[in-house]
Amino acid sequence: MPKPKMKRGNTGRARLSLCFFFFLSTLAVAAETKLTLSPYLDFSHSSNIFWNAYQVADTTLSPGLGLDMGTNSWNLFLEANGRFYKSNNYLNSSMVAGGVSFFKIISARTSLYVSPDFSLTYYQNDLSFLNTAVPGITVGVKHAFSKHVFSRLSLGMRQSNYLNEDSYDRTRLAAFLELSSFFSTQTTLRLTLGMNYLLFPHIGMPSSSAAWVAPAAGASADLHNRRGFPSRPVAPLDGEATTDAATIDLAIPQPYIVMRVAQGLGYKTGLVAEFLYRKNQNSLEGIHAIAASEWALEQVDEDFFWQGARISLGIKTEAFWGLEFALDFSYFNKEYKGIDALDLDGVSIQPLAFRSDTQKQVNMRIAKRIGAIDLFVAGGYRDNHSNDLYFRYDFFTISGGMELSI
Repeated sequence: MPKPKMKRGNTGRARLSLCFFFFLSTLAVAAETKLTLSPYLDFSHSSNIFWNAYQVADTTLSPGLGLDMGTNSWNLFLEANGRFYKSNNYLNSSMVAGGVSFFKIISARTSLYVSPDFSLTYYQNDLSFLNTAVPGITVGVKHAFSKHVFSRLSLGMRQSNYLNEDSYDRTRLAAFLELSSFFSTQTTLRLTLGMNYLLFPHIGMPSSSAAWVAPAAGASADLHNRRGFPSRPVAPLDGEATTDAATIDLAIPQPYIVMRVAQGLGYKTGLVAEFLYRKNQNSLEGIHAIAASEWALEQVDEDFFWQGARISLGIKTEAFWGLEFALDFSYFNKEYKGIDALDLDGVSIQPLAFRSDTQKQVNMRIAKRIGAIDLFVAGGYRDNHSNDLYFRYDFFTISGGMELSI
């Protein structure tokens, strides 16, 4: 289990920080602004909510409210939403977020932007150890070398601070340089060179049990325990001593490259192809203490510790009946150097090997705007093949929703 925090002063500071973003909304009275208020409602069904071999299905409802306003020099957004599960209601969560972007034109070809943001995510009862405050900031410069060549330099920092335990805490530093070329043939070429720096300052190394794994309805609890993880987290009583033998820190420099080609077909249709490759400079050894539940980690910071390649192809068009139609396909080759591949009993496979996945994913979305209302339906399918049997799974999702702009 993750290591519980005995002091919860961070919660008050997190709420105070969020109030700062709400205070920024008073900027609207000082300048002429464009204001958009967007209540929305999403409905979705997934055949595998935990992304593992136990294939637990459930249906979720997600109501929310967004506020966006700005001028030519700044833009502010606020959002609040909830996620409610039909069968596994202990997974219910709520989130509030806010941010503001400032823009400054330095010259005819160069502009500067600064964008701080903040979010708070809350779970209930047994999952309170996933309550997270995430402040972040991005600073960037855009420069036009000519009418056809543009560049962007960006620096960012994001701190995921789990309010009731330490082990999942992490800092992500990100930097990238992007060069884009536009041609009269409606072709865009883009090259991105970047670096992610991922820091886990105090991963708990428990002496008796490891990270929480989401319970699988109908699955054998004994099977979970044989793998080495409790089937359900149990919060210690206030003041109860923990059994952690030690904590470690883990830093992962991760350089990456992205090459992207986009081709327009008229004014309403576009094709996109993209290749990404990234390489961890350090082993993930030690992260196995929290990596068993990929679902728990990816709720707030998706897929941040694998290395390898991704190829994506996509098409988007508005050429038919005023509908927005998008279809994309992705293929991943993921390596988790430092994390042993296990069978469902938690025993290392033979011969010994690190976890390695290949993943195929397809997504489709159809949207239509009718006056002030946006309607959409979407579907997705993922097939993940892994030498770790716990992560050999597939799933599909179907969702629909509406958003009203006031």
